[in-house]
Amino acid sequence: MMVEPHKHCPVCGNPIPLDERTCSKKCAEVLLKNQQRVMRTRLIFYIVLIIFIVVWLFVVLRK
Repeated sequence: MMVEPHKHCPVCGNPIPLDERTCSKKCAEVLLKNQQRVMRTRLIFYIVLIIFIVVWLFVVLRK
């Protein structure tokens, strides 16, 4: 028994054709919102990291 080549929807796991990203508009919206949340979280992390480094350098170089 041969299974047709496919991949799975990253949101719900349903089988989808190889050329599709998601199985439905609803899953596409959920995927986009998740990607935007991840990007926002990364941006906040990098900003906090840069602030920490700048403050640390200020304290270290002040002595």
